[in-house]
Formats: sequence, C-alpha cells, structure tokens
Amino acid sequence: MHLAPLIRDLAVILGVAGIMSLIFQRIRQPVVLGYILAGVFVGPYTPPFQLVTDVPSIQTWAELGVIFLMFTLGLEFSFRKLAQVGFPASITAGTEVLFFLPVGYFVGQLFGWTPMDSIFLGAILSISSTTIIIKALSDLKLRTHRFAELIFGVLIVEDLIAILLIVALSTIATSHTVSGLALLAAALKLVLVVGGWFLAGYFVIPRFMRYVGKVGNDEMLTILSLSLCLALVVFAVQFHYSAALGAFIMGSILAESPVLKRIEERMEPLRDLFAAVFFVSIGMLINPQVLLRHWKEVLILSAVTIVGKIISTSTGALLSGQTFRNSVQVGFGLAQIGEFSFIIASLGLSLHATSDFVYPIAVAVSLVTTFTTPYLIRASGNVAAMVENALPSRIRSALNRYAAWSESKRTQGSHQDSLKGPILRWLINGLIVSVIFVLNSEWLRPYLGSKEIFTGIKLSLLAFFSALIISLPFIWAMLSATSLLVFRSLTLIWIGALSSEFFPGKYVILITGVALIIFFGLFYRKLEASYHWFERTFLSNFQKGHEEKTKAASLNHLAPWDGHLVTIQVHPNANLIGKRLEEAELRNRFGVNVVAIQRGLHTIVPPKPAELILPNDELIVLGNDEQVDNIKKELEVPSGHLDPAKAPTSYELRHIKLENEVFAGKTIRQSGIRERFHSMVVGLERQGKRSTNPDSDLQLLVGDTLWLVGEKAQLDRLAAHCNPEV
Repeated sequence: MHLAPLIRDLAVILGVAGIMSLIFQRIRQPVVLGYILAGVFVGPYTPPFQLVTDVPSIQTWAELGVIFLMFTLGLEFSFRKLAQVGFPASITAGTEVLFFLPVGYFVGQLFGWTPMDSIFLGAILSISSTTIIIKALSDLKLRTHRFAELIFGVLIVEDLIAILLIVALSTIATSHTVSGLALLAAALKLVLVVGGWFLAGYFVIPRFMRYVGKVGNDEMLTILSLSLCLALVVFAVQFHYSAALGAFIMGSILAESPVLKRIEERMEPLRDLFAAVFFVSIGMLINPQVLLRHWKEVLILSAVTIVGKIISTSTGALLSGQTFRNSVQVGFGLAQIGEFSFIIASLGLSLHATSDFVYPIAVAVSLVTTFTTPYLIRASGNVAAMVENALPSRIRSALNRYAAWSESKRTQGSHQDSLKGPILRWLINGLIVSVIFVLNSEWLRPYLGSKEIFTGIKLSLLAFFSALIISLPFIWAMLSATSLLVFRSLTLIWIGALSSEFFPGKYVILITGVALIIFFGLFYRKLEASYHWFERTFLSNFQKGHEEKTKAASLNHLAPWDGHLVTIQVHPNANLIGKRLEEAELRNRFGVNVVAIQRGLHTIVPPKPAELILPNDELIVLGNDEQVDNIKKELEVPSGHLDPAKAPTSYELRHIKLENEVFAGKTIRQSGIRERFHSMVVGLERQGKRSTNPDSDLQLLVGDTLWLVGEKAQLDRLAAHCNPEV
C-alpha cells in the first residue's frame, strides 16, 4: 500500500515536536523554542539525512497554522478592543517603523550593501512577528496583561503598514522612484477594502451565527466558522493582502457573536496543531552554512533589532500616554522580526532588486530574535521596575502625570457614542457608498460588457444608476449627518469623484446633480426609513447577546491607569467552587474587585456578595497585572497540577446479594450505602421480581440483590461487607 510522503513527514514532525515540547516544559522554557529546535533536527540542512521530504506540503500546513493563530487572536481581540487601543497602537507602530526605515538603511550602507539592499533592510527590520509574539505570550500566560493588549493592537497596525511598505517597495524597485500618489492610492484602497469587509461582516455574520447557534450543534458551528475564516482569507489574497489579515478580521467579526465561547473551544485544538507545524517549519529554514558565512551581519542586525525595537516602541508607547512600565514591557515584547519580514525579503528577490544573501540573513535574524523573545518578555517586568525605580523622582512623577492625563482624555472621549458621532457617521456612510460604487465599476460594468447586452454610454449609465440607487440611503445619511455646509459640500464632491469612474469629467457634475435631485425629490421619506432600518440592524449586532457584557466592559474606562479588566475562567477543580463571593474574600486577599460574572449567555452585573462561584464561571475582575496573576493561581488550576490520586478511578454497575443480616430490617436510606460507600442503589431484585430506582424507604431483606453504581474500590468494600466470605 502506498503512503503519501506528507503523512510520514507529519508523523516525524509531530513526534519530534511532541518530545521537544515535553522536554522544554519540564525545564520550564517556552515551548515555542522547542518547536523551532525540532525544526532544526528534521530540516533539510541537518545531517546525516533528510527526515522530511514533502517540504511544499509542510509549508502549506504552516500557512494554515498562521491562519488559525490569527483567527483565534481575532476571536479574543475583537473590533471593540482594537478601537480602544487604536490610537496608542498607531502611535507606537508608527514610531517604530519611522525609526527603523532610516536605521536599517544606514546599517546596510555600513555593511557596504547596495542602496536597494539597504532600503529593503530598513523595511525588513520594521515589522515584528505577530505569530511568534502571540505564541510566546500564550506560553508565558501573559495574554491578559495590559501591555499585551497594546502589543496586539500594535501588531495589527504593523501588518497594515507592512502592506503599504510592500506597495512602496514594489514601486521603488521597478521605477527607482518614490511615488507619493501610488502610496496614497494604496492607503485609500486599503481603507476601502478592509472597511468594506468590516461593515459587510458586522451587518450579516453575527446575525447569521446567532441563528446557527440556536438551530445547529457544535459541529455545524465549527464547519461554518472555518469556512467563513478561509473565505475571507481567499478574498484577502485576491486583493493582494496577507492571509493573516483576512483571518484576523473574520475572527474579530465573529467575536461579536453570542456563540463566541463555543467557537473558541472548538478552534483551540486546531490552532495548537497547525501552529506547532508552523514553528517547526520556521526551524527547518535554518541553514548553518548561511549563519557561518554571514554570522557577523546576523549578530549585528539581531542586536540592532532588539535594542532598536526596545527603544523605538517604548518611546512610541510613552508618547501615546502609556505608563513607563507598560511602555518598556511593550518594547521588550516587540523586539523581533518575523513572517512579514520574510515576505518583504522574498519580494526583493522576486523583483531582482536585492542580493541573494538578503533573504537568508533576514531568516537568520528572525530565528535569533525568536529565541530571545520569550526571555525578553519574561524579564520585561523586572527590568521595567528596576529602570523606573532608578529614574529621578521628578522624571518619574512627570511620566506618571502624563500617563494619567492621557488616560483621562481617552476616558472622556470614550463616553461618547462614536457610531452616532456626526463626523464618524459621515465617514462610515461615505465608505459604504465608495464600496458600492467601486463594486459596480470594477465588477458589474465589466460583467455586463462581457455579455454584450449594453455597450458605450448605455453600459455606463446602467452601472452608474445601479450604484446610485443602492447607495442612496447612505448618501442621505452623509448629507444629514451634520448641518455643517462644508460636509454637505464634501459629500457632493465625494459622489462626483466616484461618478468619474463612469463618465467623462465634464458630464459628471451635471449627471450626478440631476440624478440626486430627482431621486431625493421622489423618495426622500423612503430613503430616510431605509437608512434607519440599516443603522438599527447594524447596531443590533453589537448589542444582542452583549448588553450585560458591554456594561462590564465599559467599566474599563473607569479603571485607574495602572489597572484594567480581565476575564478569568473558574476551573472546575478550583478550591473556591461553591463559595459565596463574600466568603472568598477576593478583595481582601488579592486586592481585586469582581465587577461581573459571565455565566453562559447570562451576565450578572454587579454580582451580590451572596452570589456563588460556580464551575466555568467567568469572573470579570478589576486589578493590576500583579493582582490578576495572584488570583489566577487560585481560580485557574492547570490540569498538570492536579493530583491523579484524587481523581476517580472507574465507575461500574454491579449487583451484590445480601448474604448476611448487616442491612436486614433497614431501609435503603438507613443503610448508609450512599454515605459510607459512595454508591447508589439503582435497582433491587427480590424473589425473581426486579424494580428499578427503588424508593429510599424500602426495607431491605436477607437474600435481596442490590444493583448499584459506584467506584470499583468502594463496591468491593461493600461486597465484602455484605458477604465477608467472598
């Protein structure tokens, strides 16, 4: 029988990865490093022979690992959280990229590289590795820390910046000039496309998944979630964006669904499997010969990456209003390069713009910084505290005041309903109108033209009026969003610019103006009603199933700047199970406040002191990172720390005949079988007649046969008690 090479390769990869992960867990080192070392062992460059043969298939599995990792990150880091950290994440990521573009070019020139090699090097060093950081934070159990939330936001912003860098580098490599218009067009296209995905997704998918959650089982949820994820991945690649970006966006859309927890539970095993293959494939890229040939460049660039990232991102985080400790931890957490750096390096090769050695050096630097990342993250808290204590008190006080002032400004702004803000409402509806016009111009018009049903001006008119009719409710919303004349004028200019895709410039104003006057004159009321229906439907997808959770989440804006809200799931074996909140004394013992309890789809806000702590409850607590870590040790019991001797062995159904008078004349309740032997009487046979679930007041007689359910050891004790001779 023929066995596909992929199956044998996976057996080797998972076997070696499993052994290495066990070893690294035993020596208390990050598991991701074990996966990478496993990749070195099975890689094509490690003698004496090659263990993995079907490398292209393994790379496909590795790409799936990135997709599922980003998808699950999106499930945890929804659009709400992204919006909360959007400003500081943008400032931090922007500072990092603006720092490394000139630094990378300067270092490349010191090496004697060509100007194009140096330009690409600056871009390669600018973008941190999303996949590696997420895995490292997960292994170190730091994903709920406040600095980790900012890191996630920075990584998403970096991915968007990387797309613009790719466009700019492609233009520079082919024309040897920098085109500001091309970069601006790419940025506008990115906003248009990604914004269209978000709006369409939030309007349709949460409502659809709510229905599936009611009528379907977990298997159906898994299949549909994966299909939606992969569909947007394919869509993203078609628009020349990264698969990881598409996976993250779909995850953040599904994060607003009321069946989120069920989806997360089903995705976790898939994420772990494919992520392991991804990190093993990273280790397979290590070529010792390249490391030996360019070891000086690799070490220098690794040092520049680590030191430069710590300085630039810490500075950016400070400028965005973060505390000094959080800023330093963000800097240490982002000190590496990864998958987007590979993409940029491979772009240079494919365009014949860079030398052959740039790509392997980028891979080598990524691997070196990947090894250092977990240790840097682990040490970041102590280093930040040490440096902060060493600062002069005047500087430390100034930084604290600036962080508190920035937090208060963000808090004041967060209390406003951004979706109803006039400017944002105008922009969102403008984005929808743009998506509709672009789809009609780039898809409908070519499709109708290929059918040769309409040609020339008739084809343009049909496509234009189709776009106009569909977008009329949103054009009305743009015009009515604010009474300011400037925005109403900009709306007409916006529509005119979109109309230029269909007609020559001299006809645009006339045709657009006449069409708008006619349609608004005839259908004004209907347009108003149509838009209000759309807005209510759109907003309901944020609210249904999340009303109480939103109340809890909004408390984050009231938190002091050194504390934040964290959700902690209560392990079924936690010592606090069954206790009331007042008995647990979480505030006195750990310094945290339980502001809400999420129990399935029901949220208790605020919980009363007499509220019980039940298995799998999610306690939403307010505290700083140190307090949260301490309470997690009490509530989250890792399975590896449970005592197997305390776990039940095996239960069985057994019949035992009462041969002596030990229970004779006693009722089932009086016999104490349940209390003394932890067994339950589920049936009784007397004189050939059987009865199931006998009444607890039934009197037992010698010769009765009892049918019982219990642990094997306890049933053995009971049998010996009833018949000592056996």
